[in-house]
Amino acid sequence: MYPRSDPSWILVLLLSLVLFLSGLGAYPLLDPDEGRNALVALEMVRDGHWLPPTLEGQVRYQKPPLYYWMVAGTFMALGPGETQARLPSALAALAGIILVFFLGEALWGREKGFLAAVFASTSLIYVAYAHIVIFDMVLTLFILAILLFSWKGLEEDKKGAWVLASFFAALAFLTKGPVGILIPIMALLPLILYRVLIGKEKISLPIPLMIGVFLVVAVPPFLLAEMRNPGYCYQFFWKENVVRYLSPVFRRQAPFYYYLVVTLLGFMPWTLFLPRLIRKLGNLWRLFPHRTIFLLSWILLPTLFFSLSKAKMPHYILPLFPAWALILAGAWGEGGPSFKLLSALVALYIALFLVAMPIYSEKKSAAFAVPLIIQSEKTPIFTYKAGRAYSFIFYTGEKVRKIQCLEELERDLGSTTRAYILTKKKKLEIPKDLPGYSARILGSNPKYTLVLVEKPLPGSSKPQAP
Repeated sequence: MYPRSDPSWILVLLLSLVLFLSGLGAYPLLDPDEGRNALVALEMVRDGHWLPPTLEGQVRYQKPPLYYWMVAGTFMALGPGETQARLPSALAALAGIILVFFLGEALWGREKGFLAAVFASTSLIYVAYAHIVIFDMVLTLFILAILLFSWKGLEEDKKGAWVLASFFAALAFLTKGPVGILIPIMALLPLILYRVLIGKEKISLPIPLMIGVFLVVAVPPFLLAEMRNPGYCYQFFWKENVVRYLSPVFRRQAPFYYYLVVTLLGFMPWTLFLPRLIRKLGNLWRLFPHRTIFLLSWILLPTLFFSLSKAKMPHYILPLFPAWALILAGAWGEGGPSFKLLSALVALYIALFLVAMPIYSEKKSAAFAVPLIIQSEKTPIFTYKAGRAYSFIFYTGEKVRKIQCLEELERDLGSTTRAYILTKKKKLEIPKDLPGYSARILGSNPKYTLVLVEKPLPGSSKPQAP
């Protein structure tokens, strides 16, 4: 697509490589999301639970399998670990920036495509989620591919472009479900209606072929999961999508303006240049109505859709940030951001993931406890009221018994003389909670404590409180 002598795509590639690959393995997996998603992928490799996915042996209804397959694939190729778990997100972010570059060139020209790629790759939320074991960066990549090929299908009237758009729509669906096709529809439908109703254009879409491609790719994994675990599709499509959107049952409520705050913070530092975009938006509309409608629809309609939801999380609108980068690039004018600013951003992000995140993880992750366990001695390992300490289970590589009530803990300890227990602080008091046992605290952080409990052998002295 670009001549070998053009260095712009190489510069984008190098910038993205530095930003997205720096610090992938510098800190342990964080709970709950990173630990949980990595554990699901580990169970695929270790236990063969490829479809449907499982978490601690229980069917995982919440998300489709594709992202888990990607992480599991890196585990099979490189072994389990932090870098391997985060690699699919980092590579998806890298590929996504290249697509932003291509889409920006299609919309505004090569120079503006380069600008859009720079804005997207250095925005805070995009860099952050390139380092997180979560679905949304892969989803963003597939949505970018859908919209790039859809734009080419509209502009060049190529049937093959629409087929590719449908293929990537199926992959987006297999990554996170219906939202993978809702966002592209919301971005494209106003543009198509404008061109047909206002512009009086005739747009020919190979709809039967597009539907056929989508169904062939997207449907088989869901059918197979349903056959193996009846009720899977009901749980996923109804409870994990419709109910999650309409009901506060998942306790992720936030004010209506929540995504305005997420956008302003997530698009930093380029949020500071949004007044420039606002001033030039009218002129952009007059000169390039199709492009402006497309990008504004991509931003505004999904933002409104997610703002009306009863469940809100920052990453839900991650696929909208490339659109912010593209429309800001279109309104930017001559020149680009200074080299000093970009250098400062790169240095800041590298410091964030090599220095700040390791310090933060020491206070929030249960990974500190794993080296304190002597795994060769086959002493049972429990978590007791430890919340969602999935990273602990991932790192131990053992079948950790998760316990939520004291009676269950007493029962399971009855058959052993010693055990490791990971618990949240102040959740377990020994010997008050476990009379007859002595305890030794092996390590702790502000969130978790690792305890070794032992029952004295007959004839030995009575255990003392630590």
